[in-house]
Amino acid sequence: MDSIPFTEPVLFLEFFVREVTYIGSDQSATFPKGTLFYTGESNASRGYLPSFNEAVFRGNPQNILPREKSFGFVDGQPCLLASPKRYFLDWIENNPLDALLCIGREAWMEDQWVRGDDREQFSILRPGISRFTDIVNQAPFRFNVWMQDEAGTLLTDFPNSEVRQPLEVGHTYLFLCRQEEYLDQGYLVNPHRNLVLFVKNHGLHRAIRLVSQAEFAGYDVANLCKEPYKLRDHRKSRFKYLLG
Repeated sequence: MDSIPFTEPVLFLEFFVREVTYIGSDQSATFPKGTLFYTGESNASRGYLPSFNEAVFRGNPQNILPREKSFGFVDGQPCLLASPKRYFLDWIENNPLDALLCIGREAWMEDQWVRGDDREQFSILRPGISRFTDIVNQAPFRFNVWMQDEAGTLLTDFPNSEVRQPLEVGHTYLFLCRQEEYLDQGYLVNPHRNLVLFVKNHGLHRAIRLVSQAEFAGYDVANLCKEPYKLRDHRKSRFKYLLG
């Protein structure tokens, strides 16, 4: 067996988040040149990243697989390390997949970029529930999607846009967003955030390919930063406080 089939086509999405956050007066001018809305190749070191109430990056990641970095994309196709194949088969037998997401993140901390652990998020097919509606609860900053056609083209209103924009299969999109600090009765609700979010729609797949450790070794979700992208610039949006 060189692949594992699904009972229904599964949607695969890849996200990479890069952010600068701070609290207090507008300090944008104090950051080194090129820090805000940095879209280049990642040179971040590994480390612990705190979160400002972003559920997807808080606590432990969801676990389908028993080892770190077992799921990703090789040659544009979703792939799984062959070694945990039996574990994955047993899991999906009782948990039919609706969507599977790979999410990477880095943030500006103490005058350097720091890379957090990658996250594996998923949604499950549930009787009577429309497909892909739970992705908003699994994707970073409640990145919402709607299926547009059978080819796998998606629509999104991220970040709270008044117009839904397409995410075509096989394309990488770059969202630039600016969130202003928001206080409610003196309590912090949101910090200042300068957000760079890459997302790639890998479309619907009826199977996931099994690969060796050597084949998988070159995969890094941060490679999204190196790909050609379509820009979605929301920095002048009238929605000042909400990214999702």
